[in-house]
Amino acid sequence: MRLVTSDSGLLDSLLGQGYDFFTGVPDSGLKGFISDLSRLPADRHVTATWEAEAIGIAAGASLAGAKPCVYLQNAGLGHAVNPLASLCIPYGIDVLLVVGHRHTLTQHRVMGEIDRSLLELLGWDDFILVAGENNEG
Repeated sequence: MRLVTSDSGLLDSLLGQGYDFFTGVPDSGLKGFISDLSRLPADRHVTATWEAEAIGIAAGASLAGAKPCVYLQNAGLGHAVNPLASLCIPYGIDVLLVVGHRHTLTQHRVMGEIDRSLLELLGWDDFILVAGENNEG
């Protein structure tokens, strides 16, 4: 687990660590990271419609030999729990999660309080929480 306060330069850091496939659900809190993804060839970045789908896409990419990363807002962690628990964990499929940590608005407060604990409870320690600006609607 890693906590960062900005998504600036995050893509270059991950590319330097060997991550070569990216999928996820757009989040305005990760807009810099997502904007940087536009530099990648189309076969290295696939936008998903929901978080469980992104985990499934990343799992497939991993099985095909890629080193995948899934980006999402912490409000979507609930959608990611089942594919992490029933696909990735039992079959040892490694997927890095880049999680936009939201917590200041009413609708994000609860998940913002438990996102880290939820992932730790699952035994999932391969994640980065990006705790940047949280006041967007």
